[in-house]
Amino acid sequence: MQRTPELLAPLNDWKTLSPKLKVLDNADSIYFGTNFSMRARAGNFLLEELPRLSKKVHDYGDKLYICTNIVVYNDELQKLNETLEMAKRSGVDAAICYDFASMQIAKEMGLKFHISTQMNISNQFSAKYFEAMGASRINLSRELNLDQIKEIVSEVEIPVECFVHGAMCTAISGRCYLSAELMGFSQSYSANRGKCAHQCRRIYSLVGEDGELLDYEPFTGRFFSAKDLCMIEFIDLLIDSNLFAFKIEGRMRDPLYISETTQCYREAIESVKDGTYTNEKKTNWLKRLARVYNRGFHTGFYFSPPDPKDIELKVKGNASHWKHIMVGTVSEYQIENSIATIELTSGELRIGDTIIIQNDEEFYTTTKIIKLIHEGISVHNTGEASSSTHIIVLMPINEILPKNAKVFKIQKVYDPVKH
Repeated sequence: MQRTPELLAPLNDWKTLSPKLKVLDNADSIYFGTNFSMRARAGNFLLEELPRLSKKVHDYGDKLYICTNIVVYNDELQKLNETLEMAKRSGVDAAICYDFASMQIAKEMGLKFHISTQMNISNQFSAKYFEAMGASRINLSRELNLDQIKEIVSEVEIPVECFVHGAMCTAISGRCYLSAELMGFSQSYSANRGKCAHQCRRIYSLVGEDGELLDYEPFTGRFFSAKDLCMIEFIDLLIDSNLFAFKIEGRMRDPLYISETTQCYREAIESVKDGTYTNEKKTNWLKRLARVYNRGFHTGFYFSPPDPKDIELKVKGNASHWKHIMVGTVSEYQIENSIATIELTSGELRIGDTIIIQNDEEFYTTTKIIKLIHEGISVHNTGEASSSTHIIVLMPINEILPKNAKVFKIQKVYDPVKH
């Protein structure tokens, strides 16, 4: 019988767990980082926060995995031991490991461990090695095609996981030395230590040995900047492959990205199960995924090796036309009548706009504007605010808002580079 795959979602910070975003409702499991994470610049968690985080995730019935997936040095072994010990005491379900030290320490203390994609497992012998070592799951190499994945899955007993969405690295399964080398061989910029400076996303030109620009069209661009993986149109094929888990990349991305991708993939999985996985639904999911952070989409190595069309040559960072534009802050919230007072410092708000309200701590919510009150009168739009001309506007919001929370408008921005 076909099994329903586990949907594994990334966790950036506490804001991602806002009930409004429903990440815990749509995911089956969550992965996060602390001090040994491949995303050192993400909103990683303090060790003392793990008991609270574990309780919150487990109260929803989800599983929780800690990333200890960087290269570890000898003088860090004690700290690594303390990290994994705290994870075990807090009820974390497994550690995601790359360095053998992480695997061995987890194994000795009885904490389940998964093998990171960075281990580049590309054949059944490698898979069986880690199975014999005691791993409870493996994440295969990103460079395998679907037939190769299916063959490995059929040959092993250990649960197999693969990425289905998110950023792709130009290096083999994320094991990259470009960042450290271009930054003076510094560990402070090592991708294998979670501190990549993303030089692969910069503009480069092809230059001949005599200094001439080579005759290549285009001869200047972001040659190494891979588009994002997106397999939403092929979830049925991935389910047929008997993968145990589908993993979404994105611990450096904003809460709305994590929310939308998790919801889309949950809907896709359920649609395959109930026989309603249609082209119309696929088109709608793609539109929704394109509205949150992305670098453009392709299907990775699942069907064929990526070619030049799968590189985002022109756009730096977010290729989505939809941006989060900060327009003001919350100056007051009246609990008795659920009215928020917003001080606009730039742009304007209109009825029907979707806004994000968040602070630097844990608060995050989204809402669609249904009413605006300016100077005691209901208005359709506020008019344009600026740094020198602030506009005070009231709106009903059925959620208590913290004072000084930032207000962002989700707005479509025209960029001729993307047309």
